[in-house]
Amino acid sequence: MNARRPLGPLLLERARQKRRKIGIGVTSPTDTIIAGLRKADEFCEPYLYGADVQGFASVASSTPEDALFTDLERGVIDAAVRGQIHATPFRERFIRPYDRSFRPIGEMITVLEFPDGRPLLVSPASNLAMGTVEEKGKLIDASIRFCRLLGLQVKIGLLAQCREEDVQDAAGTPIEQMYRGTERLVELYSDRFSVRNYGIDFEKAYEDGVTILIEPNGTTGNQVIRTLYFLNVVRFYGALYMNVSQLVVETFKNASDFPDVMMLAAAMANSKTAAGNESAP
Repeated sequence: MNARRPLGPLLLERARQKRRKIGIGVTSPTDTIIAGLRKADEFCEPYLYGADVQGFASVASSTPEDALFTDLERGVIDAAVRGQIHATPFRERFIRPYDRSFRPIGEMITVLEFPDGRPLLVSPASNLAMGTVEEKGKLIDASIRFCRLLGLQVKIGLLAQCREEDVQDAAGTPIEQMYRGTERLVELYSDRFSVRNYGIDFEKAYEDGVTILIEPNGTTGNQVIRTLYFLNVVRFYGALYMNVSQLVVETFKNASDFPDVMMLAAAMANSKTAAGNESAP
């Protein structure tokens, strides 16, 4: 297991195994974004959708999500990265061939890396996720699959909305319900993996070196990820769909550049098994 190996070099090594075609939405190219694309060109072949950018394969389109996923479905590109495309049209176009009830964000995990190289998989990442026990169980399973795919240590940390000593004061409230649900998840996974309910203490989970962190709900998870990333505390490799056979990675559309996300996409494209293909609809 690569428990102590920095995540960045591991992903870069995997990305360079074979030069992959990575599609990404670029609707408002800036000097910084173009510089990031040039950096990504060192380990993959960027395909741009939205704006025509000189020096790169580009598809100028007012509906870049349609062109992006059409090429993904036809096998023109190996992976699709959201980039600057808005979330709603991106997701709606992706699920068009699927049943309308399918929710790719149901097993979407966010891949982060701390300055010391430690990986951290955070979910739920979408503010639409309520944080039910069933939702969290799927996200834990998806995170475990990712860890196994890259040879990472599986160490699970769960956060709730209160500490154990506060449960009595929260009796009969959704806060107590969430804490009890978190405890049930600990019971479900403790016979196979290192797992702990940290209550509200993220700092203790960090000190223990968890590789998988399950937040109370999607709103909390999304805000934590944004805070860590936009304050430059972590490297953000994107949010990966783990319940589909195709390789799709979401991003923050207002990020300054995207080479790290494209690195994750290329690395996963070179993995032995497509992310989550065993559970694809």
